[in-house]
Amino acid sequence: MSKISTAIEMEFKSLRIYWLQLLIVVFVMPFSYAFIILISGNLQGASVNYLLSGYIISTIISTFINMLGMRITNMRQQEVLELYSTYAISFPTIVISECLAYVLITLPIVLIVLGYIVATSQVINWLLLICGALLTIVFLLLISVYLGLAMKNMFIANGLFQVITWVLILLAPIYYNFETLNPVFKGILLINPVTHLLNMVRVPLGFLPSVNLAYSFGYIVLLSIFAFVYVSKRINSTHILEKIF
Repeated sequence: MSKISTAIEMEFKSLRIYWLQLLIVVFVMPFSYAFIILISGNLQGASVNYLLSGYIISTIISTFINMLGMRITNMRQQEVLELYSTYAISFPTIVISECLAYVLITLPIVLIVLGYIVATSQVINWLLLICGALLTIVFLLLISVYLGLAMKNMFIANGLFQVITWVLILLAPIYYNFETLNPVFKGILLINPVTHLLNMVRVPLGFLPSVNLAYSFGYIVLLSIFAFVYVSKRINSTHILEKIF
């Protein structure tokens, strides 16, 4: 446990170099989408909560993929592995520490916004909300680590992760209503796992389901299992280089 806390502290210290990128990824990008929708119409009551629930998901997606994914790709570079070889720490421990660090970064935003949603919602299914929120975080962590492990070139990863983030947010009903869409476009959106993450968070808050909730949970659990198997294999096949004295 002490190794994990030390690795988390190291990550927070290293983020002082990337504070501007962190500010853009965590705050500017997700809020810019929400702000445009907010000023474009007169959203009140449940509509505001619909928007804010999407804001939470987009913040987690943006932070995990663009920051955590990039850090995982960076850690697999030979020179970085050589640096970590000076510490008595394994690669799985580093990955777990990185995941916890970025959960801690997004947690204040999630709790504040979710607290407002809960305070202004009339109907809440707490069990489904907690299960949906936890599964959302675990799934997005796995996908981010998956992408980070799959990429070798830092420069390609930097551009590709931004495109992936944009596609995931655009092709999901984060800031628009699913029910009013064309049936063909609905089918496309249902392929996107983010649509099901939104469904798992919004239905417990009293919003109409985009699709059967059991299907959303099953779809995300299945994808999480596949991602976990791949991540486990890649992590176990990556070793911290031993320092030669």
